[in-house]
Amino acid sequence: MLKKLLFSSLFFATCVDAQEQDFSAMLSCNASSDKPGFAVSIEQAGKHIFKGALGVADISTREPLKVDDIFQIGSISKQFTAAAILQLAENKKLSLKSTLGDFITDIPVAYASLTIESVLSHTSGLPNYNTDTEVRQRWDKYAPIDEVINVVSKMPVLTQPGIDYAYSNTGYILLGKVIEIASGLTYSEYLQQNIFSPLGMKNSSVVTKGVSSKQMVKGYTSNRNAPNLYLPPETVDRSWIFAAGAIASTLDDMSLWYRGLRSGKVISAENYQLMVTRATLNNGESINYGFGMDVYPISGQPSYSHQGQVPGFMAWSVYFPSHDLLGTVFGNNDSVHPGPTLLNMIARQLHLSPAPILHKNITEQAKALIGLYKGEDDTVMTVTFDDGKIRAKTGDGVIRKLVLRENSSFSFECTEDYYQLRQQDDKHLLVPVSIYFGERAPLVRMEI
Repeated sequence: MLKKLLFSSLFFATCVDAQEQDFSAMLSCNASSDKPGFAVSIEQAGKHIFKGALGVADISTREPLKVDDIFQIGSISKQFTAAAILQLAENKKLSLKSTLGDFITDIPVAYASLTIESVLSHTSGLPNYNTDTEVRQRWDKYAPIDEVINVVSKMPVLTQPGIDYAYSNTGYILLGKVIEIASGLTYSEYLQQNIFSPLGMKNSSVVTKGVSSKQMVKGYTSNRNAPNLYLPPETVDRSWIFAAGAIASTLDDMSLWYRGLRSGKVISAENYQLMVTRATLNNGESINYGFGMDVYPISGQPSYSHQGQVPGFMAWSVYFPSHDLLGTVFGNNDSVHPGPTLLNMIARQLHLSPAPILHKNITEQAKALIGLYKGEDDTVMTVTFDDGKIRAKTGDGVIRKLVLRENSSFSFECTEDYYQLRQQDDKHLLVPVSIYFGERAPLVRMEI
């Protein structure tokens, strides 16, 4: 439901075993069998590369997570909402140039004049209702969609349409209502009849009331003061999330969804391109969003993705068209983003980071990296090599083992992000490289 939950640490967790592609070990670096965890799937060219789960589905019963468990996927639901709108456009039930007011009565004039196209791409100027105090005071109880819309549409618009990108769950709730009016079905019924059933997605549904069902894994929130304790998540009745993020699904169903979406079973090839093409503002600037899809490069590779969060759950699903690779990860702790776990597996599969140096004499390369490095922001790292092991001491005083990699690089254990030693004029620079964020400000080796 929330947007742009940026991956918060450079030191993403995986393990290194480049030759065996041991994704199970990589998953174990990120999750444990006695805590809420992750379910992850990677497939390439129609073949599953890895599918696994680690963690508990229910803390009270200690039931383990399974790869076929049903998770809530949060804002990944926006892909389904966008596709449903495009289906209705293909069937002449609406036009992308239609306005919200053409379908929804009794909304503010500023809302009513907005085109469906602008709402799909978050360029309409609509606000995000998640921050509204009145909404937050009421969203723990069920409300019919018309009541939800009456409450969430009281916030003023942020800008005129096309001026800026502003992620808006409000907009996608309104799109859900458009789907209902244009089709004569409820949002849940429409998806069931026109997407889930035709694609064989037997374990996918819209949570229309309450926070979950018995068939779904339980979601949790970490206790900030005691990370190993887990709390029930904030109560937000899914009627207040609706078409912005109330879908629940499985790894296999998400595979069926992406295959169907790309193959023309859901919408035409032309409309799929609308989903995965960056929208344009009035000034001609492109944004990193299409229709229900984040569209931006990761490590220089084109990608189409979406993240998702609802209380108790986080999820990320990403497709790399150049490699025909789809990755999906679900988590049942809304305090831990599962995206880095998946991304590091993908980095290994696509060789986005230098390969670890295994079973070789590392002495010569390790010695070349020894030194004290300082960054402009007072970041300090000391690299040492003793007893055949290379280590780093960072500013927090913690000493960690390093994994030597090709191309004068190294990483911390359980990470595919890396540091690379480069020479510029008479300086030796240690450049941090994040798989997700790219290169960061370098550290300079201090000559002693």
